[in-house]
Amino acid sequence: MNEIRNLITDKKSLCLTLALSLLYCLPLVMANYDYLDDMGRNLRGYGWQHDGRFIATLLGKLWSLNGTIVSIYPFSLFLSVLVLGFTGYLLTAFFGIEQGRRLKWSSLLVVTSPAFLGNIVFKFDCLPMALSLLVVVLPYAFYTTTRIRFLAASVTGVFLSLGLYQSSATVFFIAGSLFLIRELYKENYKGFFINFGLMAGSFLIAFLGYIGIISIWKLPVSGRAETIFGMPQFVELLTERNMRFLERLDLLMGSGWYAYLVYLFLFFCLLGLLYSLYIQKDFSKRTILVPAIVVIVLVDFWLISGINIIMKDSYWDFRTFCGLGFFLIICMSFQQHLKGVWFRTGRFTVFLLVAFSFVLMAQFGKALKNQKEFQMYIAEQLNPYFKDGNVNKAGLIGTLTIAPKNRFIYSLYPVFENQLSSPIGKHSAWSKEALNTSGTLDAVEIINSDNMECDGELVEKAPYYHVRRIGSDTIIIDFNKTRCF
Repeated sequence: MNEIRNLITDKKSLCLTLALSLLYCLPLVMANYDYLDDMGRNLRGYGWQHDGRFIATLLGKLWSLNGTIVSIYPFSLFLSVLVLGFTGYLLTAFFGIEQGRRLKWSSLLVVTSPAFLGNIVFKFDCLPMALSLLVVVLPYAFYTTTRIRFLAASVTGVFLSLGLYQSSATVFFIAGSLFLIRELYKENYKGFFINFGLMAGSFLIAFLGYIGIISIWKLPVSGRAETIFGMPQFVELLTERNMRFLERLDLLMGSGWYAYLVYLFLFFCLLGLLYSLYIQKDFSKRTILVPAIVVIVLVDFWLISGINIIMKDSYWDFRTFCGLGFFLIICMSFQQHLKGVWFRTGRFTVFLLVAFSFVLMAQFGKALKNQKEFQMYIAEQLNPYFKDGNVNKAGLIGTLTIAPKNRFIYSLYPVFENQLSSPIGKHSAWSKEALNTSGTLDAVEIINSDNMECDGELVEKAPYYHVRRIGSDTIIIDFNKTRCF
């Protein structure tokens, strides 16, 4: 389309962004780790329609060229990081961020977002999740065309995003806030309200259309479509969700030097904002700009986690924090007002954020490899119990610890506590798949093991688990290593 083609005038710059995006994902390729749902989808090929992500299911069938979804990894990962790199580049191109620079570090803030590690690690989900971000940014290519075209593109983009991965949809507003801030600087207040109305209206239309499809197809996602508005404990629920949001951010900020790098980056963003306000000669314009920009940036901050804060059923894994990279680009846009050495130093802080993400990705790949090897070791130790086919029931108590080799990595980067835990345990839906490395558990049923810690006879005490046998056909694997007397 011409609107996008006109934005990409420096193809070498775009190629650099895409090349670094591919380089960024290499540790994931080398780790080759089956992450959570990947285990089940590898065996049964199911989609995402049960989560209301019916467009993701359709996409999976299209790439599989089959009625059953299969993995196209590592191609799915390569395509995902290219999509994310292109998305970040588009957003910087809209506003001329780092204009004239061949290598635009800010264009990499989306693909290298630390929160998005938990998304691109999925072999199946990574591509729908990446596309869900691109489709809410693409409509802004029509922002300066007719309002009808922008409205149509926005409704389509938000609807597609909801059907691909719901948490990404609110990025539509974060990206749009850049355009609204620009209208404020131009003193185009009428345009500000009209375009904000178009954004809100298109989101509402797309959301109602999405809910309509959910209702027609009777998809089991009602809890994910309900908010806490109108609930008796609304204030308490809002406060509790806000605390969980900040707790998750604390995990990230406490990883390595990330907090110092972010604060340094934000310092130069604040300098750029203050300078842009200082050069405004009209005092009345300043009185409008200051509160308006503060409100917009605060709203963008709370939208980092999607709409978890107001949803009845909220999910606080980092993979729902799709807006982090976009929020950083919003902040980076204020640095454009800096001049000379101030601008160059501010740009260097963006490089530091990107460099940290590359280091974090290297450690994540290492942690995935260690966890994979550890899980394989545990599976090899436990598989003999199922080899002769006599044991057809197994109960699990507790959760297998993280790989011992990962303890040092986790101490340095606590963000991994939320992004990589053991998939083997009582409350994990993927325990059987993770243990069934040789097919010996195909006919084994995972049973409820409540209050069975000391039942049966203790037959093995291993460093990471105890095994108790109940009769001839049932074993209990106790990762808590309960002491029974």
